[in-house]
Amino acid sequence: MKTVALAVFLAATAATTPTVQETNDQMAAQVLKSIAGHENEPAEQVFMDIRIEKLKPTPAARFVSIMNGGYSRALGVACTHCHDEKDFSSDAKRPKRAAREMAAMHTKINEALQAMTELDKPKEKRFINCGTCHRGKIDPRD
Repeated sequence: MKTVALAVFLAATAATTPTVQETNDQMAAQVLKSIAGHENEPAEQVFMDIRIEKLKPTPAARFVSIMNGGYSRALGVACTHCHDEKDFSSDAKRPKRAAREMAAMHTKINEALQAMTELDKPKEKRFINCGTCHRGKIDPRD
């Protein structure tokens, strides 16, 4: 009987504890609500301190989607892994600074991929993103 009770308790607990992605989705929804009416403006005009050049002109709602569906999901982390919950523009956390360096690296790799001419299908668009290496984990070596 105790095993059944424990299984029921664990199932109930698991059902009430949000996953990392559910937590991120809730944060993204809050951000989108806070920028209502500005979703199509460039991210650099809506948010503070965007330093990744290719993301500056991105519509603000798309920027939130990239952060939530791209960066956080690719590393399997909560938004607060990189961001200070009270000040998302803060650079106090090392992972946020590292993410900028990684974004610069992946941009260079993508540029090199596009310049390659000796591939089987050289005109086929090839690219990498965070998930290519990280596969849902902070450390891509895992």
